[in-house]
Parts: sequence; structure tokens; C-alpha cells
Amino acid sequence: MGLKICDYIKSNGRSEKVMEFWGVQTGGSMSLHFFPNWAQVLGIDGACLRGVDLPLDGSLDAHYKALENIKFDPQIYGALVTSHKLSVVRAADQLIDCYTDTATLTGEVSALYKREGQLWGHAVDPENCGTAMENFLPTDWWVHNDTSGILALGGGGATIALLVYILKYASNSPSFVKIVEKRQDNLNHCAQLVERLNPQKTSVELIHSHDPMVCDQMISELPSHSMVINATGMGKDIPGSPVTNAVSFPMNGVVWELNYRGDRPFLRQAMDQSLAKNLIVADGWYYFLRGWSSVIGLVFDRTITEARFRDFCSVTHQK
Repeated sequence: MGLKICDYIKSNGRSEKVMEFWGVQTGGSMSLHFFPNWAQVLGIDGACLRGVDLPLDGSLDAHYKALENIKFDPQIYGALVTSHKLSVVRAADQLIDCYTDTATLTGEVSALYKREGQLWGHAVDPENCGTAMENFLPTDWWVHNDTSGILALGGGGATIALLVYILKYASNSPSFVKIVEKRQDNLNHCAQLVERLNPQKTSVELIHSHDPMVCDQMISELPSHSMVINATGMGKDIPGSPVTNAVSFPMNGVVWELNYRGDRPFLRQAMDQSLAKNLIVADGWYYFLRGWSSVIGLVFDRTITEARFRDFCSVTHQK
């Protein structure tokens, strides 16, 4: 586990308000650059952001130690969790004192924060996923395209959030959600969530594979106006794309690249077909902003009003 040194320090010494950011290669995140401006517009004095790199190899010792650090260090106010939302719960469930209802439902945490001496875990992504999707998807998209659906490439925390939003909160929902995932434990987690939510209108299919050719084939079989999501982390946390260059996206479809930075070959593959296929192509930038603002608000106990979110966005410029 590697800790990145925070470069936003109080003028009179080391900051006493540390927020951590748990990821894979946090040193490349734009959040480290933006955080001083975010803290300023949200009125949080003397705060800093510290990156914590945790492994994706299935081991959980580092996750347990990182959670211990937060729980017992009074200078650490909380953390935003990216690629390890499920692993944190699997590694150290007993260290978290309280879970919100959404965290309990999803079995994951994307925000860790303290209230009255207790460590809380919350899953902010279902709400933020819905808000981000509404930002680029035309109103009543699924009503007007009632045989179309979603293919999610990847079955980790981002897809769990998608399932909760679609199956529990969305005002209208797709005909189907299909999930392709290489890890059986993640698929099992998705299956358990679907069983608890008991969807009536949207069918859910889980596919165990890591073969890009399988992904290509499944995309080619989608009805027009369907959505394809890259929720694998490929293109940011790890190199490459979950599909090959022979992929053929659905006509009049939607392609959502959840990554907001990195090489993002999946995004380029979609853009190359955007005119010919009349695609709506979105990246993860708005999702990134919603996620960070909501977690910072929880960690430092600030309500993120729409006015504060506008200020937050105004000091954040995509590179």
C-alpha cells in the first residue's frame, strides 16, 4: 500500500483535517490538483487530500490496514473509495460502526466518514449514477425505446450502483440489463442484489467472461437505442479496452465511458463510430464531479446544495 504525500498544508504546520482517496494509481488523479480549490469554495479550512493506493489482486490485508488508519486516527476525517468499494466491506466489515441503508443494500461503501465518534459507510454512487445518466440521456429514453436495454461491461461497484438506480429508483427503466464480468465473486454479488430487489419490469442477465470477442458479440446483438457502459476500469486503472476495434455499437445507441481520465481507448472506439451510428457518447466527467462533491460533503459535514455544486464545478476544469 502506497501513501501519496499531501501537498496542501496549513500555513502554520501540518493539516489536521485529512481526507483520504482510495484507488489504484491515485497519483494520476486530477482530484489531487483540484482539492485545494474544492475545499476553498466549500468553506473547509485546513483540509488536505491524501492518496492511498490499494491492490486489485484480490488480497485484502492492505484494505483492512487502511480502514484501521481511518478509524483510529483523529486527523483522518474520512475517505472516498473508488475501485475498492466491495473489497472494503469484504476486508473489514467489523471496523465500520454504521452503514446507511443504501450501503447495506449494495454491500459496498464509496464514502467513509465520522459522526460522533462512529465510523460510517455510505454508497453515494446509486444516486450519483442516476443524476449523471440524466445529464446526458434524453427524458423518457426507455419509454420511447421500450425494447432496448443496457449492457454493462464490468460487474464491480459502478455496476452495483447502476443496478440499484435502475431497479429501485429510476422513474422509467430499460427492458433489460446484461452484465459481463470476469470475477465470479462480483457476479455472485450482483445476483444477490438482484434477488433482493426482485425486479418486475427489467430482466437481468449475468455473463461470466473476460473475452473481448464475447463483448463484441453481445454488443452486436443489442437492439437499436441500447446503452453500452465501460465499467471495467480498463483505460484508467489498467490499460486497454474491454472490446476490440471490430466492435459495432448499436444504431442510435448510447455509449458511456465511466472513466474520466486515462488513455480511454473505449471512448475513442465509440467516438470513431459516433457519426455513422448516431451515438450519444458520454464520459465519466460529470459523474466524477458529482461523486467527489457528495463525498467531500459527507466527510466534512457540508451540505452540497445546487449552488455549492455550481461553485464546485466552476473551479474544476477538465484537461
